[in-house]
Amino acid sequence: MRSTRRDVLLTAAYVASRRSLAQTAGELVITNRAGIRMSATAAPAIRISLPGRNEAAVVIEMPEHAWRKKTNSDEQDWFYRMYTNEARWKGVPKWSHEKNGLSYRMSLPSGVTLNATATLDADGVAIAYEIANPDNLAYAETQAPTCIKLYRPFTDVFLERTYVHHSDGLDLLASETPERLTKNAEEWLPCRYIVRCSAKTAAPAKRMERQPDGITRYYKMRAADAAFLATESNPKGWVAATHSTGSPDVWTNPARTCHHADSGAPLAARSTARLTLKLYLLPGSAEDAWRRVAI
Repeated sequence: MRSTRRDVLLTAAYVASRRSLAQTAGELVITNRAGIRMSATAAPAIRISLPGRNEAAVVIEMPEHAWRKKTNSDEQDWFYRMYTNEARWKGVPKWSHEKNGLSYRMSLPSGVTLNATATLDADGVAIAYEIANPDNLAYAETQAPTCIKLYRPFTDVFLERTYVHHSDGLDLLASETPERLTKNAEEWLPCRYIVRCSAKTAAPAKRMERQPDGITRYYKMRAADAAFLATESNPKGWVAATHSTGSPDVWTNPARTCHHADSGAPLAARSTARLTLKLYLLPGSAEDAWRRVAI
C-alpha cells in the first residue's frame, strides 16, 4: 500500500523523537502505580513513557524559556532560553530526587534563580516553578512558558483529536477550520492554533493571519471557558490534557502536537513568584480528563 504524505510526516516525527529522546545513563527515574515512568534530562526536560513502553510519549520542556516585564506594556526581558547559543540566557540545572518528585535548581547569569519541580501523581505530572528575583525592582509579570510535546500515540498533526472546553462542553480545538482536513501537510504546516480562554477577552480580528516568518496563525473565534486542552491517543485508550489557571489562551503547534497553557504572575522586588500547571495523563477520553479539572 502506498504511503500518504500524512503517513510519511508522522513516521518522520516518530523516528526523530526516538533519536533525540534516547535515554541516557544515570537518569533520575520515578514510576507510579499505573506504570507511567518519568525521568529527568539535562535540557532541563521531563521524559514520560506510558506503561510497558520505553519510548517517550511526552516530553515536557521545563521551561522552554522564561522572561519578565517591568510594566505590562514593556517588551519581554528574557532571562532563560533552552534553545540558544547566547551565554546570558543559558543555565545548568542541578537535579535532585525526592519521593515522587524530580526537582532542579538553576542559577542564571541575570542573577535570577529558577527552581522547578515535576511531581508524578496517579493521574499525571504537576509542574511548579519558583522564580527568585535578586533585584530591588519589581516586575509586573514573569512567565516560564512550558512546552508539552506529545509523541506517539498522541501525535495529532491535523488536530483531529485535540479538544478545548466551552460553556456547553468539549469541542475540537480546530473545529472552525474544517478545511484543514482537505490539505496535505505542506499546505497545513507550519502553523499555530490559538484559543482565548475568556469571553471577556476581545475576539481576534481575523480567523487566520500569516506571519512574516511563514507561520500561519489560526484563531478560534469562540472562547474556551478554561485554560485546558486535551489530545486523545490513536488508537484510543489514553488522553493527555494540560491545564493551568490564569492563562489568557491555549495553543498548539500541530507539527509537534504540543500543548501550551502558560500563565504569568507578578514578581516583587527581592521576592519569589510561583507558577503552576498540570499534565493529566490518563486511560480514557478527553471527557475523563475534563472531569478531573472540573472537580
